[in-house]
Amino acid sequence: MDGAVALRDKSRALFHDALVWDTTLGWLMGSPHPETLPRFRAAGFDHISLTVGVDLLGPEIVLREMGPVFAMCAQEPNKYVLATDVASIDAAKKAGKLALTFNLQGTNGLGGNIQMVEIFYRLGVRSMLLAYNKRNLVGDGCAERTDAGLSRFGVRLVKEMNRVGMLVDGTHSGYRTTMEAMEIAEAPFIFSHSSAHAVYPHYRNIKDDQILLCAKTGGVIGVCGLWHDTKASTETMFRHIEHIAGLVGTEHIGLGLDYVRDREAFWHYVHADTDLWPEIDGKPLVETDFVQPEELEQVCEHMLRHGYTDEQVRGVLGENFRRVASQVWK
Repeated sequence: MDGAVALRDKSRALFHDALVWDTTLGWLMGSPHPETLPRFRAAGFDHISLTVGVDLLGPEIVLREMGPVFAMCAQEPNKYVLATDVASIDAAKKAGKLALTFNLQGTNGLGGNIQMVEIFYRLGVRSMLLAYNKRNLVGDGCAERTDAGLSRFGVRLVKEMNRVGMLVDGTHSGYRTTMEAMEIAEAPFIFSHSSAHAVYPHYRNIKDDQILLCAKTGGVIGVCGLWHDTKASTETMFRHIEHIAGLVGTEHIGLGLDYVRDREAFWHYVHADTDLWPEIDGKPLVETDFVQPEELEQVCEHMLRHGYTDEQVRGVLGENFRRVASQVWK
């Protein structure tokens, strides 16, 4: 058998046997579509975290976004399950179902009330990022003109998330905001969908010392399916994986595809809000493409071709985020 064909067959078999865990799929403002979750399920994904809130939205909108997901899981229990813990994700994979959890991309969905952390956790929110590009009550975002770090409210919030068992997520958040949050964190910290700034210098990507400190907490970085260059692909994803692995090892790498169904609508949204999405060095943002769910098994092939072990590949595909979830979720 040809070597390339044998490698492709091996990577395909490994991908579909492994636990495939995606920490971010947008589920807001018209993004749901009847074909989206079936596509991910058919492509071999086992767990997906759905974004049901961003900093632009308050608690009432978050609850409204959750409702249809609860209804879908009730109407199609043979396909989907709203997972509460790692055991339920394992059981869903064994049964051929897609396990779902929720995430919030920003903390404004709490409405300024820290007590909402536990309420949302009980409703299935298992991770929440601190700030979405701009400043909020917690701290500065990654695209803000300042870099002021965590507020007193932010310090209390990180401690409450640790107490409840919700993963603290530094994606989209400012450099000092994340560094200070990781310094006080009492549990593993994550970047659910971030790539390496050293590979592609965009304010959405994280710097080497952020990667190092995340690993020190025992956390994981979910390499993203965009913010690479003009042609985001599994090959460009692999370049970010390779860089992070060189710094902290593969045990601190996962996947946060951040798939966008409507490329044109996404870039219209980005260009329409230059406060949220400012230019870089006076130049407009490059309109990257998005890695598709069906392409993700190619990540296995890239890793195997470059000498990574089956165990390391399984870790990146999902076992690393599974480990962190089992340590943090309560």
